[in-house]
Amino acid sequence: MITNLINRNTPELLDCFLLETVESPDGQSFYRYEARNGRVCLQADDAVSMAVGYFSFLRDWCGGEFTADHKLFYQAFALPKEPKSAVLPHKVRTCLEDTFFSCGACWWDWVRWEKEIDYMAMNGVNMPLCAVGSEAVWMRTMMEIGMSEPYALTEISGPAYWGWQLSNCFFGCVPQVRKETVDARIQLGRRIFEREKELGMKPILHAFSGYVSRLFIKAKIHARLNKIDSWCKFPEQYQVLTRDPMFMRIASAYLKNQALLLGESDYYLADPFYAHAPAKKNDAFLAGFGTAVLHAMTAHNENAVWVLHASSAKPAMLSVIDPARLLVLCDEPKEAPQGVPYVLTTRYNGCDVTALHGSMDAVRARSGQSDDPQLCGVGVSTDGSGCNETFSRFAMASLSGQAEARPWLSRYLANRWHTQAELGQIVDGLLATCYRPEQPRREYGSVICARPSLAPNHTAVGDAGCDVGYENQALFDAIKAMLAVEAQGYEYELDVCDLLRQALSNKAGELCKAALSGFRTKNVAQFETGTNAFLQLIEDLDRLLMTKKEFALPYHLEQARSCGATDDEKQNFEINLLAQITLFGPIRDNDLYDCCWKEWGGLLKTFYLKRWRALFEYLAVSFKKRLPERTKEQSLGRDAFLGSDFNRRLAQMERSWVSEYAPEYDRVAKEDTLAVAKELLAKYQ
Repeated sequence: MITNLINRNTPELLDCFLLETVESPDGQSFYRYEARNGRVCLQADDAVSMAVGYFSFLRDWCGGEFTADHKLFYQAFALPKEPKSAVLPHKVRTCLEDTFFSCGACWWDWVRWEKEIDYMAMNGVNMPLCAVGSEAVWMRTMMEIGMSEPYALTEISGPAYWGWQLSNCFFGCVPQVRKETVDARIQLGRRIFEREKELGMKPILHAFSGYVSRLFIKAKIHARLNKIDSWCKFPEQYQVLTRDPMFMRIASAYLKNQALLLGESDYYLADPFYAHAPAKKNDAFLAGFGTAVLHAMTAHNENAVWVLHASSAKPAMLSVIDPARLLVLCDEPKEAPQGVPYVLTTRYNGCDVTALHGSMDAVRARSGQSDDPQLCGVGVSTDGSGCNETFSRFAMASLSGQAEARPWLSRYLANRWHTQAELGQIVDGLLATCYRPEQPRREYGSVICARPSLAPNHTAVGDAGCDVGYENQALFDAIKAMLAVEAQGYEYELDVCDLLRQALSNKAGELCKAALSGFRTKNVAQFETGTNAFLQLIEDLDRLLMTKKEFALPYHLEQARSCGATDDEKQNFEINLLAQITLFGPIRDNDLYDCCWKEWGGLLKTFYLKRWRALFEYLAVSFKKRLPERTKEQSLGRDAFLGSDFNRRLAQMERSWVSEYAPEYDRVAKEDTLAVAKELLAKYQ
């Protein structure tokens, strides 16, 4: 177990460790290490605790950290000069969300997943969500109850959308085109599941929540159904009545197939009301529904525990269930149902947007001990791992105990950047801006990525708006100090790129406001100056981001294409990615445009820049007119996708881009990141 983990990550150090599994005297997870006879004696109560101790030693004494893709590195081996002992205060430590498996991770192979599993273990995760391969489980289940293979395949959303289907949002969005690809996910999913079990983790699998698609009716599978309202304009769904025999038949077949294809666990996620309100709100309906869902689980596995988010945890439903059979995932203590065990999660990186954002103080508060006897654990809830790496690392570190933001950040940056330089000004700058205590839960939007209008106050649904609420100059100062330190390595350059991206994104908001103010006040000079400066900044930012593959759309598109086995499938996976990060869907008319926005090179220049230029040209032609600030029709607090003549023209432009985008592969990583960053910092700070 842990020997294999050490051998995978630092094979040259395998003989430097003496590993001892020791029973905890008080039942709490723990680790301790000390130097003994020229080796590191590492003791812990289980494999995950030992993995945490292993990384803790490398981090504190050897300059250890993780790369952008979560590969472990260290600078120089040294024996600890003093022993260390630590307790992991929480019994349960969860990780991942359904949508995580569609935001970047959908293109991962086993090599990448193997690093991610070790990374989770070294941060104390002992109950990760396991969803890879669930596509094949659902497809086999539908075929088993009488659906034809073509229909069943059409029900399986594409890789960039499957995570939302798992949350019962829709069926068959940009669906898979090859059954062989769906079947191939079984092998990867089983390897992931078995590795997690090998490390002593208790993976969370899925269970049936009652939802079926319109194809269920078209396939003439007979069952009594409740029609469910459409989710954000996607096709409506149906929910099988729990008293109909078909409910138990599907639920049992799903759990059986999952056990055969992937493996068996005691924890099952089922979120019947995560995306939809109950078909009926009376207590009898909810009680019957909860009883049926749990009965299906326990009939399959007598030790089953139902895991669900707080939004699905209706009081009437929980009231008829033994609390020992429940585990509720909550974002805030006030969401916790009375008398039911719950996990307090840190939610961040909604839809994996490229925003540096989060309150480290709030994370620390969540990871602390609590007097609530129902609180049994902590967790991290994120939609992706490709963005906001510093906050993500801090949130993960908090799972194994409280972490003080300032000392943690100082050590993290020193190890990551291979430097002994004084980093106080940089740390202060980050804690006063991107990671300050007053940060709202949801990320701020990007005015660059916001759909152009005279009042672009939100980029994605539910974000914190485009005004970041802190002095952008403080972030510029931190970047200037960062470029002055003696540091090296790919991660250092990547962080320079990301921090400057955030500062320039914030700056773009100021320039956009000036341009739009010029239109409102009919100040021609201000309008022209602001417009030109704003559009030029987008071009400059696109140039910076193309210096690193992680921030370049062509690189991500190639990752998606490489997962396809045929030309049709490669094209399908391209559309999956391009549609997800722009229109999202449905393509004809939707509410969720820009919800997965990315400030990526190639995307800024060919998509966002053209949208804003179209608005400014429209305003220039209408300069003497008084135009409405917002469209008359609103959707989820934003202008309706087709809410005006201009928006309808914009929609046509956006649809065309998804089908016609031509990536410039030869631009990726051709310029030096630090040279471009210094040039743009001097220009814009």
